[in-house]
Amino acid sequence: MNSYQRVMNTLAGAPTDRPPVFAVLGAYGARLTGADMRTLYSDAAAYVAGQQALQKEFGFDLVLSAFDYSALAEAFGGAVAWSANQAPNLKRPGVRNAADVFAMALPDPNKSARLPVILEVTRRLRDLYKGQVPIVSVLPGPCSLPMLILGIEQWMEMVLFEPETAQKLLEFTAPFYCAWAGALMDAGADCLVVTEGMASSTILPRDTFARQCLPHLRSIFAQISAPLVFHHSGAAIGHILDLLPGLEHLVGVAISSQDDLSEARRLLGPEPTLIGNLDNLTLPVVSAAEVHDLAMRCLRTAAPAGRYILCNAGADVPQATPPENLCAMQQAAAEFSAEMGCAQ
Repeated sequence: MNSYQRVMNTLAGAPTDRPPVFAVLGAYGARLTGADMRTLYSDAAAYVAGQQALQKEFGFDLVLSAFDYSALAEAFGGAVAWSANQAPNLKRPGVRNAADVFAMALPDPNKSARLPVILEVTRRLRDLYKGQVPIVSVLPGPCSLPMLILGIEQWMEMVLFEPETAQKLLEFTAPFYCAWAGALMDAGADCLVVTEGMASSTILPRDTFARQCLPHLRSIFAQISAPLVFHHSGAAIGHILDLLPGLEHLVGVAISSQDDLSEARRLLGPEPTLIGNLDNLTLPVVSAAEVHDLAMRCLRTAAPAGRYILCNAGADVPQATPPENLCAMQQAAAEFSAEMGCAQ
């Protein structure tokens, strides 16, 4: 069974030879190829070379299209902050108020800023891995996209104190969001991971999320014909997990390291695949043996029920993570399969 079959079977609840293992490795590819961050995220060939090196070195059950939200911010006029050892970030939003957003033309996914680079990366990964290793693309949640356009402070003030304007902004950006998701799928993505920061318990309480974000999520998910994974964006989302079943095209939910896997399964029910919940922050600082033990704990908790993918719980794995710690994740999955008699 190859990685594509293993992951697709897991998402569908069908038997597999072992639980799939993911690791979010974008910038880490530069550690193997020697590319600098600006080149990695501006040159499709350089980024794809990093993914090829990661596949050869670790063999995780996915390849990752460029995970770079600064490209979206740049497409809306924002400035990019480049770093020596991590993916680029938003330095300064292009606009500061809703009126300026409503006055602008929505970006063209095929022409704006570095969005064509991400699409070219996805096409090249398709040519290399289609049907063999799942090609995963990541995009911000539709209710988080305005953070990249206006900045987080301006967006949160609007959500909390000008909810009608916030709703209009979500409706205004929806066509671009759906066009971007469609462009990624057309370029070759097998699955889209939606990192919805507004679902975080540290950003919005449950009732505000349910009232102001959930209806928009339902609308957007219904318009995107693709397997969708809902991602916690780095913080606890246990308080809203029971609201997610019923979202159209939802095949999986990433569980943060702050959430409990058993409780997540209870709240979500039997169908969505659980993904996670190894703590990103521990990976660079603990031993490979400790990573192995943490991974086994996740596997023994969530995998016996099926529909579970072991993964780090966060964005990019820190570059300081020793390679043996990443290998320990794979070793744990193999050991767990032997323990269970390969009957997932």
